[in-house]
Amino acid sequence: MALALVLMLCLPFLVRAGCRFARNQWERIAVQRHPAGLAAYSIERVAADLRRLRLQLELRENRPGTTGKGMRMAALRRAYVEVLCVACRQLDVRPPQQFGQLETPLTEIYRVESELRARGLDVRPGRPGWRAA
Repeated sequence: MALALVLMLCLPFLVRAGCRFARNQWERIAVQRHPAGLAAYSIERVAADLRRLRLQLELRENRPGTTGKGMRMAALRRAYVEVLCVACRQLDVRPPQQFGQLETPLTEIYRVESELRARGLDVRPGRPGWRAA
């Protein structure tokens, strides 16, 4: 009986602490997914990063089997998608739809590249970069 009374008295404190903890975790995840510093880059720098990463992806994809190729490809693709999302935010394009934390279908990447190209940002290596549309 006394234990139930103590538990009932502590319940509001525990609920409030749990809500505070959940909110802090939610905000931390949001900051990790969309760091504020990335939006400060100029579109020219973002375009250069996109072309560099895409070239690295193409070169690694076409290289014969090397040790850890899949892991390196996944890391490169993730970096490329993150920079694509920055370009999408800067040019008001819908970012690629992701399935899970690390999986972005190639069709979504191609769709975003096409929409960015329509807005004047060609990410293909060896092409002219950013042009104001």
